[in-house]
Amino acid sequence: MKDPVPTNGSNRAWWGVFAAVPVLVVAFHWIAARPGMAFSGSDLRYFFYGVRETVQAALRHGELPLWQRGFFLGYPLVADPQAAVFAPTTWLTLPWNAPRSLTLATLLHFTIAGWGMAAWMRLRGLKPASGLLAAVLFALGAKQTVHVVHWTFAATTAFWPWMLAGLEGFAVQRRSRWLLVAAVATALAWLGGSPQMAHLGTIVAGLYALRVAIDLWPQRRGDAAWAVVIIPAGFVLAAVLVLPTLELSRLGARAVAVDYSFVTSWRWPDAWGLALYVLPRAYGDGRWGLNLWEATGFVGIPALALAVAAPARRRGILLFAVLALLGPWLALGEKAPLGLHWLLYKVLPGYGGFRVPTRGLLVTAFAVALLAAEGLEALRRSPTRGRMLRSAGVLAAAALLALILPRLPGFPFDPVATRRTAWFALLVSGLGALWLAVVWKGLRGALAGGAIVALAFYEPWYLFSRFNDVSLSKDEVPALNDFQPFVPRSPDPRRVGVLAKWGATINSPLRNGWEGTMGYGPMSIQRVRELLEATRLGSVFRLAASNGDATFPGADPSSRLWPLLATPIVISDRPQPGLQEFFVGKREWENRMVGFRAPALPRVFWTGAWEVAPDSAVTGPLLRAAQGTLAVLPEPPPLPPAVTSGGPVGPVAADSIQVEGAALQATVTAPADGLVVVLDPFYPGWTATVDGRPAPLLRADFAFQAVPVTAGRHEIRLTYRNRWVGIGAAVSLGSLVLLCAALALRSRAVRREA
Repeated sequence: MKDPVPTNGSNRAWWGVFAAVPVLVVAFHWIAARPGMAFSGSDLRYFFYGVRETVQAALRHGELPLWQRGFFLGYPLVADPQAAVFAPTTWLTLPWNAPRSLTLATLLHFTIAGWGMAAWMRLRGLKPASGLLAAVLFALGAKQTVHVVHWTFAATTAFWPWMLAGLEGFAVQRRSRWLLVAAVATALAWLGGSPQMAHLGTIVAGLYALRVAIDLWPQRRGDAAWAVVIIPAGFVLAAVLVLPTLELSRLGARAVAVDYSFVTSWRWPDAWGLALYVLPRAYGDGRWGLNLWEATGFVGIPALALAVAAPARRRGILLFAVLALLGPWLALGEKAPLGLHWLLYKVLPGYGGFRVPTRGLLVTAFAVALLAAEGLEALRRSPTRGRMLRSAGVLAAAALLALILPRLPGFPFDPVATRRTAWFALLVSGLGALWLAVVWKGLRGALAGGAIVALAFYEPWYLFSRFNDVSLSKDEVPALNDFQPFVPRSPDPRRVGVLAKWGATINSPLRNGWEGTMGYGPMSIQRVRELLEATRLGSVFRLAASNGDATFPGADPSSRLWPLLATPIVISDRPQPGLQEFFVGKREWENRMVGFRAPALPRVFWTGAWEVAPDSAVTGPLLRAAQGTLAVLPEPPPLPPAVTSGGPVGPVAADSIQVEGAALQATVTAPADGLVVVLDPFYPGWTATVDGRPAPLLRADFAFQAVPVTAGRHEIRLTYRNRWVGIGAAVSLGSLVLLCAALALRSRAVRREA
């Protein structure tokens, strides 16, 4: 017998659900939500604080953060998706400092995710309690909570349910507005800052769109086509970020390729990861080799019990059941059964660009939230014996596994932490069984729904609400501020190279307003990374496909190539033989940070000599160029035929240099015709003027820039503009206008037919 189609509760009850979501989010994260507090986990301190401060400083001045100079010698920050420059919450939280801003944005995104789940469940015809359950399970689930250190995950996944709600609303009501909701939600997911999460969410929404199209095809084929194309249309709406990001990716650390060993890195070592669905805090001291935020896939024991009761004939249930199983399957990476992870790496567009297979467990959490809401609705409306037995069987299995798993040979987790979480698993399983018994006896109203929602909230709150580090936002000051007196004042060049074990120190030049040579982060310009590695390896060569963590490139300031980086100040947590020590700073982790003087070429200088050498044979010429007596070019410079390279001469340092954001200005006195070398990264979008007139800008010294000049005193100005931002903005706006017009025409045609 087919299950009856559920009907909604009253509007007042639903408004109560939407009002409850932000209250529950704040209650769950109350420690961080309090005024003046902030999430302060590792990657927030290491990377996101500095990036957000840079973005906020630019936006407050009415500019886009076109170019940052704080790490990896610089790259276009507007093209870094993790900067989330175009995300609405970035603009909404401008009044607060970076730690507080990111915290408020995270809480807001959890609220948006909860609202989206509730809206989706309402459109599916479920009762308010089921909608609130879905909101709690997804927005406050373990996987979302432990990934607060990657705030962009919440900023992106917040719009997953809205993508599905738009498709659901269109399937149910056939109104064009719901297609617009799906498209805009897709665009906001891509603007949220996590391409990996946006990619996964787009795939899920695309699969559900196909499922919706199957239902619509017999009735109106045009509507089926709309359902299929609306998610790709939403991706096009995000062109303002996507196009600049594609350019940076093409010229960045993954420009060559990403090999499979990289894609499968940070996977579950083995199937013991499934034990974390029953014993989530057994992870304990992390001896398994992963951070807990990457390892856990916990969705809740009651949620699993409800999920198996979901009626299979409801739209999308079988699809989401498969997606729920797919997350743990793919989390094993190269050890996934049937080689499924490797197969997706080969055939699924975009999937092979991301590592950490366990992040697919967020898709499992999303799917289980839907299935559990549908299961709750089915148990309250039609608690058949089969459904009750399936749910009771899951609860019994969870209790039994909590007792048995730690006693099995090879159990890899912390025994002390396991004992602490085992009793809680037994308690939750028992409470779930009690709830089932009450429902079986006939208590199926709002009280029963509220009870299971309360249990679903309490479970992750008890296990994970204190997982994330929280501190006073005003105390989250940048590291290395005791070195401030030794760094030149702005707008003079302020380049510092930090060689340290931890990202909080490596990226501190960005937070201190200095220019950074090293860095911690996934985005950089490929040639810069290759030159940094060359100082350590002794030669310059094209890096192969990424096969490991590229966020920490190595460098050696004692290398003969180091002067090319124009970095006279090196701060390190380890000895640097051959460099002059000038200051001993504070301790970070194991060692004190020590300042050294390093050999460095002038940031801007004239030379009358140059060599032409291909990148494949550039090491020898670069070693000569590191002395400042010549420049290395990939092709002859556009100078008059009478001007030829002279003997090694120079460098003649610029008389003055001013560096401000996406511009550099220098005064140079050239003793003869030659080149002004600017040791800033060469990247599309930079233009040069000499004495106010346009001048050719050349790639020089492998990764840097040069401008031809004649003899005499000249004003050199370099300015960066990202053309893809303008093109992307035009594509986004034009696509939105066209989409709205097409949907308006569709609505008119539907009314005419009616």
